[in-house]
Amino acid sequence: MVYYLGVDIGGIQIKYGLIDDNGEIETIHKKETPMDSLDKFVEVMGEIYDKYAEKIEGIAISMPGIIHSRTGFAVHGGSLKYIKNMNMVSLLEERCPTIIHVENDGKAAALGELWKGNFRGVENGIILALGTGIGGGIISNGKLLKGNHYSAGELSFIKTNSDKSFDEDYMFGFQTGLKKLFKSISIRCAIPLEKIDGYLVFRYANEGNKDVLACLNEYCRTLAIQIFNLQVILDPEKIVISGGISKQPLLLELIKKNVAEIFKEKNTELFYAPLIERSYHGNKATIIGALYNYKKNEELLFLKKSK
Repeated sequence: MVYYLGVDIGGIQIKYGLIDDNGEIETIHKKETPMDSLDKFVEVMGEIYDKYAEKIEGIAISMPGIIHSRTGFAVHGGSLKYIKNMNMVSLLEERCPTIIHVENDGKAAALGELWKGNFRGVENGIILALGTGIGGGIISNGKLLKGNHYSAGELSFIKTNSDKSFDEDYMFGFQTGLKKLFKSISIRCAIPLEKIDGYLVFRYANEGNKDVLACLNEYCRTLAIQIFNLQVILDPEKIVISGGISKQPLLLELIKKNVAEIFKEKNTELFYAPLIERSYHGNKATIIGALYNYKKNEELLFLKKSK
């Protein structure tokens, strides 16, 4: 069996593990993502590589930002501010001498669902990855939509207000990011912000705390409005919800409830509501999709050399 190192680089943690040629992942491990230094980031990636160097064919990576997946060029690295206008493959190959392919995390999640998950057999779909911001990936006509500049699916940057300001407070990624939800709960429930995390939110919500439920429902209503906008623009058959909190049944219940309500309002009944489903692979989808991107890129390179 051929094995690869699958790596999902996030704004807080780097998740990694062995993945075989069929997309089956062994144990996922975690390391803290260096936030202040490119050199530290490369060294952490090198330490991860060293553990698996003798076992793997190559490295399949997903990461935030606008990524040219054919070449590995990163226009930016999202929350990783030290990554800007650089080729990630060339950078990492110096420390990790193996075959490397890189894809945007939202697109990788979409590919994971397309290859082995809830987008199998789906012509048009959208994945929404709920986290610090909101990641996105779009399947159009059965294929990943990358866009002319590889920025299709950068949903965090959708404006939610109509004034001249491009303040991030009024972008989709902030409005439906967990920071906004946690801040709302902190204010409404008088809980110190630093004590709030996803586990506490859903413990209180599942216990029936009315204030927490109100904040969570408002969060889901905001998300449902943008789901309506995406439906009008792209008309997907299915929208898949991923991210750590997507495991919570209550979250999916509230999203579906708010989406149903919006599609019953005046003028919105003209459109078909999409199916809303939880990610099949959860937090593994990005690594599975990163491998799918790796395999597709290698196939293209092989065909190019064969001509």
